[in-house]
Amino acid sequence: MERSDHKPSERVPRGGSCLLRIVGTILLILSAGFGAWHLLTQSPWEEQASRPAAAAMSDTPHTSVNPYSVNTFLSQEVEPWKREKTMEMISLAGIGWIKEGFPWSEIEPDQGSFWDPEFQQDSWEKYDEIVDLAEEYGVRIIARLDHTPPWARDEGSDYHSPPSDVEYFGDFVEKFVSRYSGRVQHIQIWNEPNLSREWGGEIDPAGYFELLQEAYTRAKQADPDVVVLSAPMAMTNERSDRAITEFEYWEALYELGAHNYFDVMTATGYGIDQPPEEDPADDVINLRRIELLRSILQDYDDTNRPIWLTEYGWNASPDMIPDEEQEWGSVTPTQQADWTASGISYMSDNWDWFGVASIWYFRQVGLIPPDAPEYYFAMVDLEFTPREVYLSVKNDALEHRIALPGKYGPLESPIQQTGTWSRATDSDAPFGDVIETDDWGAEIRIEFTGTDLTLVPGDLDGAGGWLYVTLNGEPAQEHLFSHDELGRTYIDLDALPDSTDEITLVEGYGTNQSPQDNVFVMHVHEGASFSIGAIEVDYNRSYGRFVLLSMLAIGGMGAGLATIRVGMNR
Repeated sequence: MERSDHKPSERVPRGGSCLLRIVGTILLILSAGFGAWHLLTQSPWEEQASRPAAAAMSDTPHTSVNPYSVNTFLSQEVEPWKREKTMEMISLAGIGWIKEGFPWSEIEPDQGSFWDPEFQQDSWEKYDEIVDLAEEYGVRIIARLDHTPPWARDEGSDYHSPPSDVEYFGDFVEKFVSRYSGRVQHIQIWNEPNLSREWGGEIDPAGYFELLQEAYTRAKQADPDVVVLSAPMAMTNERSDRAITEFEYWEALYELGAHNYFDVMTATGYGIDQPPEEDPADDVINLRRIELLRSILQDYDDTNRPIWLTEYGWNASPDMIPDEEQEWGSVTPTQQADWTASGISYMSDNWDWFGVASIWYFRQVGLIPPDAPEYYFAMVDLEFTPREVYLSVKNDALEHRIALPGKYGPLESPIQQTGTWSRATDSDAPFGDVIETDDWGAEIRIEFTGTDLTLVPGDLDGAGGWLYVTLNGEPAQEHLFSHDELGRTYIDLDALPDSTDEITLVEGYGTNQSPQDNVFVMHVHEGASFSIGAIEVDYNRSYGRFVLLSMLAIGGMGAGLATIRVGMNR
């Protein structure tokens, strides 16, 4: 009798063994087939579900932009290293904009004179340094223009008051835009004139309309590509000689025809004590109250108008601040951090007319004491220690900086710029504008996840010179580019036909690997001139990988079926 190594109680009937083999093999076949199908069809970003979706194009101008911005007080800093440290932290966080004041009263203290009598220096000097610093760190500037000097206003009034003659302000605006043409291209005209304290007297929509009209006209004369932002109105339910609601003020402006004299409507967006997704209501101050402001644009058939937030955020003041002083409400530092970041995501996902949110504020310079509630808006403290809100915004902004498959405009997060890149309107470009440069040493850095990267150039008529290019720190794919005697790869712009509508930068890179983040860099060589309308990222799967996986799947299924057949014949 044949010896068995199994005890009788451990033995399984032959029919049961066959059935188990069949079921197990079927499960293996299904598992292998599903695995092959998943590998062949999954998108590269499915492994990182927390990442943002691919860029979506909007018909509204000035919305395909990096949405992250902060208010700064760089002109109040005495020590240059603090200005640089501020800009460095902003850039490292993926924040694309600063909103900085350029006070008329400081720059032109006497009519026609741009000399600082206190410090005996050119009054433009420190502002020139701020503009230089912003370009060095790849950050764009929204310049707030207001603060009337004594010579230009009525006797007894303060710097919030409008000028006695709007042409005085028009002269200043034209000088400002001319000086920074192509470098500071977004200007905000005044601030919160629906508050009497910000207008220096009786609230007067007609007076602001006249000021805005003059500023817009003179700015466009100096630089047709400058983007004029309206003043934001304070969020308020008050109706008195001190304040009127933002809705009433805007309705008055639209009745006067103000829509002809600004490119971007601005607003303030404070959440007070409510999360960003809380429903709006006429008598409630919260973030989505801006949707009610948007309805005014619909009433006046001006729905192609973007809205940017020039002040945005939540206050995280502690319990020691009395309730009656909590003008902006109060939330915990963790709520401030979470809601500030998620609010920008909410607006980007739900408002196709939203552009930029300037968080109030990045860091103050020591003028606000800790017993004042405004002290607790700061993202970074006086010693440059990051608060929770800075880390939260940084995490989200850096995620948006990596381009997933899709098309991106020249001012969106993935196209990181250093040096002078001027924005210009171009109706033929995919997003309605381009960025252009002839600045030797200017760079574009693109972080992307995909296998292919394509650049849509602006008009190549007049472009020329070389752009040195690298991929992940090495010479780019040589079959796509020229290379010099040192082995460096470059785009020869002179060799491109003027009719070129796209330039392949990366092709089929890493198709047999798991998707990875790549970095492509373009460096402008001396004498080069070039413009960019968009980039596009794609992910093309390897056909060789497809064939291999298909053969493995078919082979596995064949082997499985053979196993089933053998099992059934036993």
